[in-house]
Order: sequence, then C-alpha cells, then structure tokens
Amino acid sequence: MKKKLCFVLTILLMVSLFASGNRDEKQTSEIKMENNQNTNLAPNINSDDSAYDDPRTLEFCFKDDKGRCLCLYHNIRKQKEVDFEDYEVFKDWSTETNIRKWVKQEIDGLSVIWNYMNGAILIMETESSNWFTGRGIRVGDPISKAYDAYVSDATLYKWDSVAKKSVKISSNPNCLYFLRQSDEGIIVYIANLIDEEMMNIRFSQKDGIITKIEIFFSN
Repeated sequence: MKKKLCFVLTILLMVSLFASGNRDEKQTSEIKMENNQNTNLAPNINSDDSAYDDPRTLEFCFKDDKGRCLCLYHNIRKQKEVDFEDYEVFKDWSTETNIRKWVKQEIDGLSVIWNYMNGAILIMETESSNWFTGRGIRVGDPISKAYDAYVSDATLYKWDSVAKKSVKISSNPNCLYFLRQSDEGIIVYIANLIDEEMMNIRFSQKDGIITKIEIFFSN
C-alpha cells in the first residue's frame, strides 16, 4: 500500500513540475514577445546616422539662421527647438506589432517628411527664404546663382523637351554631382551608395528667380 502511495505521489509531483516548467517557459516566451513588440513600437530616438556623414550627402541639406541643419537621411530628432510630435501621418504601413510610418512636419516654412522610427529625413521642400542649401542658395535668389554654385563640381546636362531626354553638354573628370538644366529650373543629383538611391536638389524657377527648393531621394 505504501509503495503504491509513494508511486502515485511521485507521478503527481512529476506532473506538477512539468506543468510548472511549461508555464514558466510560456511566461518567458510571452515576455520576450512583449519586449520585441515594445521594440518595434517604440522609435529609436538616438538612431545612429553617422554612416551618412560623407561630404556628398551632407550637401543635400537645408540650413537656417538659427543654426539648424537638416540633412537627407539624417536623424531629425537631433535638431533643437523642434516639437517632434507635432506631425501628421504621411504614409503608414504599421501593424499591431510593428510601427512603420512616414510623418510630415512643418518647421518655419520648411516641409519635412521623415521616418518615424529612426528619424531619417526623406523629403524636404520650401518656398520660404528662411532656409538655404549647403551652398547658400535661397528661394528668391536668381536661378543663375544656383547654377554658379554647383557648375564647377558637376557634369552638365540639358533637358531636350522635344526628344524628352537629357543631353550631355559637358563632362567633368572631377565630377561630384550631375546638373541638369531645363525651362523649369535646375536639378543637382548624385547616387547615395549606401541606399542605392539618387539624392536630388531641385531649384524651380519663374522669370529667372527661384520659387521653390526641394531636397529628396529617388529610386
């Protein structure tokens, strides 16, 4: 009788330990899943953008008289005097466990679209003279000023509106950028080798005066 009782107690103990182990494993799994979800739902406000600190990419920026400098692909949250929650959703591919969205924000006349999760700046445009490019070009400047600022570092193209294509008009063996002229204005562009995308600065003009400046990436 005692042997049977001991056997039953042993079986019950083993079942209890097995159930407890499964419960602990399940709780650990749930905690890991919750942590992963929290990671995917929380933006990395200190995202490292130093890979984009090469001189060419740093040209694709807007600066202002307050000392701010917003560069393509760089973390916008590193800027001071900006309320980063004052945005509207531009595009949203988020799920319950993963936030993936682009947001749009106006900063003193500059429209900025950036990646909510890592702060990476994707598109900027302005019709205000509050902001200027890395080479000092503002809205309101003559379009010739933009041409002169970049021509010495560029291979030149002109848009043929009849043939609907770009035609090379001069080469530059030390080319840093490509510059294309058209009736609408000037676009300066170069490939970003990290993301394999084109970085662009577009100067739109009317009657020889810059009316809008855009900095953006394109595939």
